[in-house]
This record gives sequence, structure tokens and C-alpha cells, in this order.
Amino acid sequence: MGLMPTYRTTCKVGACEPFCGLEVEVEDGQMLRVRPDPDHPVTKGYACIKGMHVQDYQNDPDRLLHPQRRGSGGWERLSWERATAEIGQKLRAIRARHGPASVATYWGNAADSLSITLTNTFCQGFGSPNSFNVLSLEYTDRGAVARRVLGNENLILQPDPSRAHFALLLGTNPLVTNGMSLLQRRPRISADLQGIRRRGGKVVVVDPRRTETARIADLHLPIRPGTDLFLLLGMIRRILRSGRYRGDYLRRYATGLEPWLELAEGLELEPLLERTDIPQAQIESLADEFAQADGAFVTTRVGVQTGHNTTLTEWAVMTLNAITGNIDRPGGLYFNPGVLDIPKLIERFTRRRNPAPSRVGGYPQIFGGPPASVLADDVLSDDPGRIRALLVVAGNPVLSFPNTAKIEAALRRLELLVCVDIYPSDTASFAHYALPAATVFEKGTWHFLTTNFEPYPYAEWKHKVVEPRGEARSEWRVFKDLSRAAGVPFLNDPLLDRAARLLDSLGIDFSEDLLFQYLLLGKLDLGRLKRTPGGIKLGEVRYGELLGRGLHTPDRKLHLAPEEFVRALHEALRSPPDPTPDFPLLLISGARRAASFNSWTHNIPALMDKLKGNWATLSEADAARLGIAEGERVRVTSPTGSVEIEARVSPDVRPGVVAVQQFWGHTYESGMRVSRSHPGVNVNFLHDDRALDRFTGMPVFNGTRCRVERVNGPTSPELPGR
Repeated sequence: MGLMPTYRTTCKVGACEPFCGLEVEVEDGQMLRVRPDPDHPVTKGYACIKGMHVQDYQNDPDRLLHPQRRGSGGWERLSWERATAEIGQKLRAIRARHGPASVATYWGNAADSLSITLTNTFCQGFGSPNSFNVLSLEYTDRGAVARRVLGNENLILQPDPSRAHFALLLGTNPLVTNGMSLLQRRPRISADLQGIRRRGGKVVVVDPRRTETARIADLHLPIRPGTDLFLLLGMIRRILRSGRYRGDYLRRYATGLEPWLELAEGLELEPLLERTDIPQAQIESLADEFAQADGAFVTTRVGVQTGHNTTLTEWAVMTLNAITGNIDRPGGLYFNPGVLDIPKLIERFTRRRNPAPSRVGGYPQIFGGPPASVLADDVLSDDPGRIRALLVVAGNPVLSFPNTAKIEAALRRLELLVCVDIYPSDTASFAHYALPAATVFEKGTWHFLTTNFEPYPYAEWKHKVVEPRGEARSEWRVFKDLSRAAGVPFLNDPLLDRAARLLDSLGIDFSEDLLFQYLLLGKLDLGRLKRTPGGIKLGEVRYGELLGRGLHTPDRKLHLAPEEFVRALHEALRSPPDPTPDFPLLLISGARRAASFNSWTHNIPALMDKLKGNWATLSEADAARLGIAEGERVRVTSPTGSVEIEARVSPDVRPGVVAVQQFWGHTYESGMRVSRSHPGVNVNFLHDDRALDRFTGMPVFNGTRCRVERVNGPTSPELPGR
């Protein structure tokens, strides 16, 4: 018996940051086994438990393999040609009757660069501004700050732990998420943090939970949720008042120091610092150490980015890094220009975009669209131009959006809901059509939009290793056909659309490879990229280039004091997110577990055996005060709703906090049998879709006021989470 073919490719589990190198064994067209690629230049033999089971979702018998249409008796199979024609006709009719904004799209965390581009441009082809995406649930605050401070929302900085002497981690657990910030490709983060300590540096974790990362840190500060802004302001004030800021650096590279000096002198922070539950002396000591370190950074993730005052908090993060001279320097924050000029590329692909803000709330578009949190209110409104058609790609809004009861009602009201996915998902249980997408292992691709988040300028082709199962198709082909059926230009570009039609008429497939060749023109040969397992390095990050010539502000300087942020700061300080007598606890939902990636991994038996749903974790002190024992059923109630769920008691959660992991609640008539066997509880019934960040419309998933009570007797059937 001969050796099975082995392919080198990369992992794909949702938007998991490291994209770890894998070796995949294939027999008779089926992925059999995977193992870490020891020769991968970035991941170097690392892969997590999720990566070791990618063959299980690839081969899952529950995968969506044929186009489906909901009929009077349930799902019925139909051809791609019929499905495409029907969807296109319905979209044309809805736009004709109700206008372009009646059509919307949404892409989720499992989308790759090509499917993101295709989904956005398909929506834009109708003239609609409603191209929603998952980043608006957890990340657009970074874009709002980068736009104002750096001049472009796509200039996203990442930390350099390999040379740092101080790491301040707020609301991030990189030992589990394998990255300190979204899409940063740094899989060996444990070694990075240990390296900081070996150099005599310090790692500090600020988090209401004692996370896996907090356990290996030099210091863990169990902050009250929603008060990170106050902690950062306390540090900034200390550094400015003590004169430990880098005046020479700021005079050369920044504007806005004077307003911050005025804030430092005028702000009465003491009552707010008390709310953090971190002693003021410790905050000031932390500030002194940070300012004196030879290379330091502060960074956040979803624990802060889905909390109160998230954009102002990210602004304070940027300011703290800047006043200590830690932007664009080794050991601080840097910008990787990558293989492509992503800001210029996005401008090129969005020239014909409708830039209108969201109809509900008037929020600006960031990273390609308005905030997803307003979609339900738009659909449920009486406005004649409300959203009536929604196409969802690689996402699961019913488990991801705040105020689940409202998003359920919105999904039911839609005249057309189409889901393009590898699974018949929870959201697809509301859909009129479900279309089967190919996995990355069935199509091969280049994730070009993440090139800035590589450790250095680098490109890597994700190799196709098997043929698509059933009738699964790449999103390229799906959207090319849908665009023609709906009468909109493919990629929202009339010239490209005409070229595609001409080539196809001549029997020459206008494939995604032609787009990749166009993107790489003058940079790299696509054939060489495909022939090089492990990718191609195209240089090093050059420190000094961002501040020297890379900023997009008119004067090419950091703008540290945008007037609207300064005005909003005073209002935020007057209304801290305190608990109330009726809702004395604060709910956080950003906790992560190694075997889980949102709802993506919940249909994999080996991983579900480790997960088996979710629960509410209370501190020992709160459990004792409320008379709640380990394993008892409790009711968690917020101003928005109630759920019933099992309680766990842990010393790792600070008093006053209850933690419930998101992305559970597989109670819908989906086709995912393993997920439904351990459905868990959808905590988003508790989160209010009206509690939104003023600059971005991002919702609050961490710091929701709530109360917890024992459930006496059987679970109430009317409550979700049963």
C-alpha cells in the first residue's frame, strides 16, 4: 500500500488569527488526518485543538451540500440554476418596489478576503449602503480611532511582544485566542510573553476573570467591567503630571498634547478610579513602570472592545502608547505595510460605494458597512425603505447579535433571507434559501485583506486539497451568477463585469485567479506563490516609516485630541456604567475556551465532548450570598430579558460579575445535529441592542447590568435557555 498524498496548507476555523500551518493527508478525495506543519515559517509546528479537527467539519455529514429552498413542507432541493434565477428575480423586484436600501448583506467571522469583497460589492452593486459585517460587533472602535488619529481606519497597529519590556493586556486572553488583537498572526504567544519576562520586563493582565493568560502574568488586576477607560485615564494623568511623557517625540510626530495636558490638570478622576476597584497608588505605579520601560505597549481585545465607552477607551489606549513614545518603535506598536497597500486597495474597490450612514441611529460606515446592531430595528420599522432582503455569508446573526428576541422577529419579517454557508446553520432555520459554500480546503485562496497582520511583509497561498463535496461552490462563482441574475455589476465594477461576460462567452473562465494576479501585479507572481508551501517573505517591517511618511492625516502627524472625543469624554465621565439595586451584578460574555470558536466548532463531536454547552460562572462570594450551589439552575435577568442556565462557582471570577459564554443557544431547527445535542443558552437575549457606542454603534456584551436568582422547581418553559 502506497503512502497517502500529503498537502501543506493552513488551518481555517472561523477567523481564528494564527492560520496555523498544517500537513493534510488525503485518500480517495477525502481529508483523513491533519498535523501541525513543523516547517511552516510562521507557526513552526504549532496548531491548537481546533486545528487538529478541521477534517471533522470538512467531512461532517451535516454539511450543506445542495441548494435548498423552503417550501410549504420544509426544505426542498433545487438546482443551482433555479435557485440563482429565483433569488435574482426576488432581489430585482424588492429593489424596484422599495429602493436600493431595502437590500442588505452580512458577512460573518468565517468569511475570507474574497468572500468579504464579494459580499460587500454585491450589496454596493444595488446602490445600498447596508453591507453589514461582524467587525461592527467587536472591532470597529479601532477603525474609528485610526480614522481620526492616524488618518485612515485601515491603519491598524499591532503590538511587538518579541522586543517589548512591558505588556499591558486589557480584556484579552491570548493564550486561548492565540493573538493579542484581531487577526494578528502570532500563534506562539506564550513564548512571546515568557520572553518579555526573561528580558526583565513585566506582563500585566487587566481582566475581571483570572484567565489562562492572567495565571502566567506578573500581575493580574481584576477590574470592574466597563471601567477600563478610567484606569487608562488615571495612567495618562499620572504620566503627564509627572513629566514622564516623551515631549521630544510628541513635538515631532504629534499634535494634541496641550488638550491632554489640560485634561490631566482639570479631570477629577478619584471617584472614577475608585470604581475600577484598583487602588489609585497601584494605577500610578503601573503608569510609572510603563513610562520607564524600554519598549512597552497596551492593547485590548473583546473584553474591552465590547464594553462601555469602547471608542473612547481605544482612544485612551492610543494616547497612552503615543505619549510614552511607543508607536512605531520596536517593543511598542507598529504597522506592517504588508504585501499590498490595503488602504489604497479598499479605496479602489469602494469607489462606487454608497457612503450613507445607517438609517437607524445615523452611524457611519466603518470597515465597509454600518453597525449590525441596528439591522433589527431597520427591518422592524414602518419606513417604506426598510430592509426587506438579507443575504448572509459565513455568519450566524441569530446567535451573534444583541437582543436575540428582536433579531428573531426581524429575521421572520424579511421577505427574502438567503444564507451562503458550509452548514445549515441556526440562522438558516429562518431562511428562504440556503446555498452550499465550498470550504477553504475545497477551493484554495489568498487571504489578502489580512496581509497587514502578518509578522512581516508576507504572502501565503491556502492550498486546495480536495474537491468540493456535493454541489458546494466557491463564493466567487456564487456571486458571479447571482450578480447576473440580479442585474447588478459583478464586483460593483461595470468594466470588470463586461470583461467577465466577454471572457465567459469565449469559453475562458473569468476566475478568482485573475483577480489575484491583478492584486499581485508588480509584487509577486501568482504561480510562484502557489508553488511555495509556507508562503513567501517579501521583506521586514521598517520602524520609523509609519511616522515618517505613512500617516494619512493632512499634516502627517498623530492627532491625539480629536475635538469630538474630547467633548464626549466629559459626558462619559459623568455617567459611569454602575450596577443598580435592581440589577446589582455585571454580566460579561467575552470568555473563550480553547475548543470553541464562536458557534463554528460546535458541530464537531470531539470538541463538543469537551464543551457540552455553556453556564453562568459566579464568584464564591456572590454564590454564597445568593445561596447558589455548583450545578444549580439559575435565572439571569437583565433589563432586556431572562435566561435559565446552570451555575458554576469559581474563584477566578471577581465578585460582582457573572460570566456566560456567547454563541450558544442551538435550539433552532438547524441541520447541525451535534450542536443541537448540547444546545447551551443564548446569552444575547440579555444584551440590549440600544446600548451602543456613540461613535460606532457597537453593542455592549461586557458590563450588562443583571441579577441572578435560584430557580425553584422546573425550568420555566417560556424562558429561552431551557
